[in-house]
Amino acid sequence: MLRNYLKISLRTLWKSKLFSFITILGLALGMAAGWMIFRYVTYELSYDRFHHSAEDTYRVYQRIYKNGELDAQTARVAPAVASAFQENFSSIENYTRMVILGPDGVLTYRDRYSSEKEIYLADTAFFSIFSFPLLLGNPQTALLEPFNVIISESSAEKLFGQENPLGKTITIDAENFDGQSPEFKITGVMADMPENTHLQIGILVSYPTLFEFVGHQFDNSWEWNNTYTYLQLAKNTDPSTLEREFLPIVQKFNEKQFVEANIDWQFGLQSLPSIHLHSDLQHEVSVNGSALYAYLLASLALLILLIAYINFINLTTVKALRRAREVGIRKVAGAQRSQLIRQFFLETLLINLIAVLLAALIINLAFPTVADRFGVNTDTIISIPLSFLIGVAIWMLALVIGSGFYPAFVLSGYQPKKVLKGQFSRSAPGASLRKVLVVGQFALAFVFITLTLVASQQIHFMQQQDLGFNPKQVVVLKAPKSIDYGYGYNNKFPRFQQTISSLPDVLNVSGSATVPGQDIFWYDDQIRVQDQETSGVFSILHVAPSYFQQYDIELIAGRTFDEPSRTKWIINESAVKLLGFDEAEMAIGQTIQRNGEAGEIIGVVRDFHYQSLKKAIEPILFWASHSLNYYTVEVKTSSLTQTLEKLQENYHLLFPGSPFEYFFLDEFFNRQYQAEQQFNALFRLFSGLAVVIACLGLLALSSFNLTQRTKEIGIRKVLGASVNSLILLLSTDYFKLIGIALVIAIPVANYFATEWLSNFAYAIKISLGLLLLPGVIVLALTLLTISSQTLTAARRNPVNSLREE
Repeated sequence: MLRNYLKISLRTLWKSKLFSFITILGLALGMAAGWMIFRYVTYELSYDRFHHSAEDTYRVYQRIYKNGELDAQTARVAPAVASAFQENFSSIENYTRMVILGPDGVLTYRDRYSSEKEIYLADTAFFSIFSFPLLLGNPQTALLEPFNVIISESSAEKLFGQENPLGKTITIDAENFDGQSPEFKITGVMADMPENTHLQIGILVSYPTLFEFVGHQFDNSWEWNNTYTYLQLAKNTDPSTLEREFLPIVQKFNEKQFVEANIDWQFGLQSLPSIHLHSDLQHEVSVNGSALYAYLLASLALLILLIAYINFINLTTVKALRRAREVGIRKVAGAQRSQLIRQFFLETLLINLIAVLLAALIINLAFPTVADRFGVNTDTIISIPLSFLIGVAIWMLALVIGSGFYPAFVLSGYQPKKVLKGQFSRSAPGASLRKVLVVGQFALAFVFITLTLVASQQIHFMQQQDLGFNPKQVVVLKAPKSIDYGYGYNNKFPRFQQTISSLPDVLNVSGSATVPGQDIFWYDDQIRVQDQETSGVFSILHVAPSYFQQYDIELIAGRTFDEPSRTKWIINESAVKLLGFDEAEMAIGQTIQRNGEAGEIIGVVRDFHYQSLKKAIEPILFWASHSLNYYTVEVKTSSLTQTLEKLQENYHLLFPGSPFEYFFLDEFFNRQYQAEQQFNALFRLFSGLAVVIACLGLLALSSFNLTQRTKEIGIRKVLGASVNSLILLLSTDYFKLIGIALVIAIPVANYFATEWLSNFAYAIKISLGLLLLPGVIVLALTLLTISSQTLTAARRNPVNSLREE
């Protein structure tokens, strides 16, 4: 019997090859799109889930309140926090702390060097909490002694080749070693960091090394907020309950300071797997993703699958009209309804199987390109919540079963008497349901297109907005870290500036600790002005004296720097307001106290966007220095290649043994919008697929209606109806459906677009035209989809139409 069902199913599919192809193609596109989005989302959800104690590991973050108002939320806390919490709470089984030593540095071994990013101090519990593989060395002792270091696998290969690096001595040059180039003993080699972790660490230096620079009193500090702290909790510990119990401990150690400065510190816990998608604090370890984008894309995948299966049901029931007499004859011949249901359900399963095979082919051809375009590592081992997998599996199973049983029951329920008399076409079942489904499809398509347009305009707005400074034509060089260049630490920038400024195509030379587009490393929430405590958190940035001239940042009061000094400050407009001054001129000459040192405000500059427009402009305090992480060179673009060659040549002459690394500032700044750009590109691609699949559904409905109205069209033509009037008549119903879909979609799209834009400090306004534009696009696609069929039906010879009837 099964063999007979299968033969009939294959013959049926082959008999209507084009119709079957459209049906299978729609399903395959939906499956392929859904799988590719699912793969991307699972990759985003997999971050840091591979650690053995991931579900019990939490990062401590800090909320800073002043005068009862929230001033800042930061991912870094003071070093005393971890030990104080563990001593008071038995539910904290272990902790590890990390302190960043610099965004990059240089490792030197004899005549070899390796440039490394992200240098961190870490204590001995690091490998007990995190599951990063240590290829060489003992994880219990590798970070125990001062001046021990664990290097990455790639660095070991660069410096030592096939030699065993354990026990070898290297020098490390990084900004926060205060100009020194200390020697370190290699006690471990760790595997390069996987991509799906927020901790992209290049080098691990032993935590006790810190005491050699600043002493042991550092460990008891509650104010030096530069430590990333991770706690491992006992099983079944409720983190929210533990958070509430932190407050008395914090107040116990800081009560006097809280009262005098009218401040408050509150500490919260973030689960390790949630950091990548759910954390957007100041001073994050790395740029995180967005849970909103991941969930929107996951929703898009599910809805695309839903649209594909809605189309499948519509196309199958359209095909039912052509098989009505077959069902009637088989019932007259004695076929039971249960047999017909099994027959049609098997056809559905066969179509799904062929669609799966076609989807696999599409994925195999398209996914490598999509993965490369959107930075998805296809080799990454995925570890995602079981509940997520179960939910997707249930959704898919419901779609397959639902799409199989509905057509099977509709087709098997035809009454032989009616269908053999030809009455079926005048009483086709499910017409209202099909219209509802089409309205739903196009409402979703409207929402997808609207969100795509809003995202595109917002990204364009951020990239084209006046930043308040000029990032163009600026080449950023990483400052030298090697000790082999023969100049003192403090005079390397002046020598570089003097040499490079003499090049013919160089317009300006400056530098800074960080560049626009990066998080400013240093901050302070205890700034005093004229012996009065202020109420906010200030970012602290040291720059070269020529910094503001190079970037064309407007000076609105006072003067700029003329030489390096820690006692002269320039501030931005946001800092003026936070310091309590009504006008910029009022701040000039005022005294700032920081860490026991006094300095004079000599200038005020116009606010500018140091970071992306997703964030509000921060109050910044600038002081002048020649100790810089980045050298910035403004160049003419007419002969850029030759200029870069000259820069490299002079850099190596000035700093032999230090790698020449550069990037363009405007490109670097726009990388802050990479998540938005990837999301928009993905959403645009798969929204387009959703619209294509929806148009296939419209094709099904129009084909069904035209088949039903063949006799009506013939009679109208006999009575004198023109082709144009018939096209208008046959198209009106579809435009009504599109209009209903538009009415439903506009408020939904407006809500989601508004919610998304609320994540940006500076955002576009959603206009009525922007909401109506998707309607125009879909109406054009609708007309294009149905025009060929309606035109053919309207031009058909009425004699042939009436003869068929």
